[in-house]
Amino acid sequence: MKDKGSIQSFPTSDSPVNEAFEGIVKIYYQIKGYITSTGKWFWKYETNKKQRGYQDIDLLAINNKQTVIVSVSTNLDDKINFQRNGKFNKQKYQKLKDFFDRVVGYLESTSDYKWLVQENRKIKKIIAIVSSPSKSHLKKISQILQSDNIEVIDMNKMVEEIIEYLDENENLKIQDQTLRLLQILNNQKLIKKATNFFP
Repeated sequence: MKDKGSIQSFPTSDSPVNEAFEGIVKIYYQIKGYITSTGKWFWKYETNKKQRGYQDIDLLAINNKQTVIVSVSTNLDDKINFQRNGKFNKQKYQKLKDFFDRVVGYLESTSDYKWLVQENRKIKKIIAIVSSPSKSHLKKISQILQSDNIEVIDMNKMVEEIIEYLDENENLKIQDQTLRLLQILNNQKLIKKATNFFP
């Protein structure tokens, strides 16, 4: 085992995408020209627990200029929120920032991945969500996240852009099951009705 305080420094394989929303996020970045990697598990030695702690990278999206680290969540409050007394949940926010820092640390420590976070590349940190309690809540949270260069993207935006992509490529042969389903629904004029139900 590596020295205490160290982090995994070798490549790891992807895990299957088992969550439907994660599949949509993956498709969104792929149609934007990114190559994606999903469900990469790595460890970091946790000194306080005297053992390895494992976590996974929901999605990495890579193009010629950017490396995008995406944390996927159904609800924004699972990642960052205000407490019942109205105060900002600093502890949860620190946990979120630590997550992104550990991912960058893992990529930096792995020789085959190190180029992904070099100075000549832009590193984007994204929280992908299905919904937020309200637009005003999302605006408040987004303003706080901007101070640490973390962005929020929601399912509405992703699905809208995926549908635009399908409209522009009507006869596209598709093997991905999630994208194929969206294609069928869109061809039957059902997807535009369905998006009205998204919060």
